[in-house]
Amino acid sequence: MIIIAEIGINHNGSVHHAHELIRQAKTSGADIAKFQFYDPYKVFGPVGTYPDAEALTQALTVQFGFDQAAQLKAWCDQEGIEFMASVFDLDRFGWMESLGVRRHKIASRVVQHRELCDRILATGFETFVSLGFWDGAGVPYQCSNARYLYCVPKYPCPYEDISLPRAFADSIYDGFSDHTIGIEASLVAVGRGAHIIEKHFTLNKGLPGPDHICSATPDELAELVRLARLMEKIR
Repeated sequence: MIIIAEIGINHNGSVHHAHELIRQAKTSGADIAKFQFYDPYKVFGPVGTYPDAEALTQALTVQFGFDQAAQLKAWCDQEGIEFMASVFDLDRFGWMESLGVRRHKIASRVVQHRELCDRILATGFETFVSLGFWDGAGVPYQCSNARYLYCVPKYPCPYEDISLPRAFADSIYDGFSDHTIGIEASLVAVGRGAHIIEKHFTLNKGLPGPDHICSATPDELAELVRLARLMEKIR
C-alpha cells in the first residue's frame, strides 16, 4: 500500500508552511509528500484572457521556483518521507531530474501532453498517472512503469460523481486519487483492492485556496493510513 499526501499547493506560497505539511505528513504515516509545480500562465493563460481570471490570480500566489523545490526535497529527506511532484512542463520535469526523484506523477490535466508524458515515462521510474481527463479507450500509455489512478477532477468531488471499480484488480486502475471530502471514499477504494491512495492534505480546511476543502487534516490522514494498512492485511 502506497499512501500519498498530496500537499500540492496547500502550502499557500509559504515554504515554512510547506515544511510543516511535510513534517505532519510523515507523522501521519504517509509514504510520499507530493507537490505541484507549474507555470500559471501556461496552465491558465494570460491575465484577462482566461475565463476564470480568479484562478490564475490565485495560482500566481502559490508558485515555487527551483530553489524552493530543492528545499522541499531536502526537508523530505531530513524527515524521512519521499518527495514527489506533478510537473506541468518540460522545464519543471528537468527540475525533478536535477533533484534525483525516484518516482513521478502525471496529473490529469497533462495526461494528453504526449511529449512531457513520454519523457517522464522514458525514465523507467514508477509513474502514477491520474486519468481524470482521459476519455480514450483503454490507457493512454502502454508502459510497464505506469500506474493508473482513478480520478474525478472536481474539487470537491461529490460522492454521486464517483464510479469506483468494483474490483481494482480487474480494472485498468492501480489506485485512487481522491478529491472527495473525508476519507470514506479512499477506504472504499482500499476495500475494493486499490493499492495506491493519493489524498490532498492540509493543516486547516478553512484556509484560502481551492484544494483545502477536499483535503485530509493530519488526524484524518493518520486514520486513513491506520485503517488502510489494516484493511490491506485483512485483504
